Amino acid sequence: MKYNAFVGGVQPGGLTNDFEVKILVCFLLEKIGQPLSFEQINEILQRTGFVNYFEFAEAMSELHRTKHIETTLSQKGETLFDITEIGIATAQTFSKTLPLTVREKTVEAARDLIQMQKRLEEIEVRYKAVADGYILSIKMKDIGSDLMNLSLFLPSEDDCVAIRERIYSDPALLYQTILAACLGDYEEGRCLFEEKLHSKEKSSD
Repeated sequence: MKYNAFVGGVQPGGLTNDFEVKILVCFLLEKIGQPLSFEQINEILQRTGFVNYFEFAEAMSELHRTKHIETTLSQKGETLFDITEIGIATAQTFSKTLPLTVREKTVEAARDLIQMQKRLEEIEVRYKAVADGYILSIKMKDIGSDLMNLSLFLPSEDDCVAIRERIYSDPALLYQTILAACLGDYEEGRCLFEEKLHSKEKSSD
């Protein structure tokens, strides 16, 4: 078994061996109590800065191979990862070997992400023809005021359909990147797109 993890980009106090990363993934799934997608788990761990992306991807592959986690399909046909009895036993036995700060911040990041994504489920994307093209309207609902209400001009219906499908596939990415751009946090926007690119590359392997 290897013990030295990839540590590039990991914040001080992060995890530095692959066994710890595997324990953290098992702990996360056991604590949250619901299946999560590869992208959701990755985003949670990247938000905390405790785990290198490549170490995370390798840990997921190994945990799946050893049957600590298993795949399932959501109602929308999305591949999700759920923890098995072996994974639960691993989390309950070894999770306290992880620093308390790592455990607490990971659970906090997970709950924040899940809450945001539940809010973003209330999203409407519509388009209509106008004299010189199409207007695409995006509305993200929330309790009380809408999170976002945006209209865009597009030259063709094909563009509207493509953008609508992309928004529905990852509404959180749209909201986070627009918010980052409006706040002038361009580095955050760049990181979000890079994480999405890495996730796509990994899923296509």
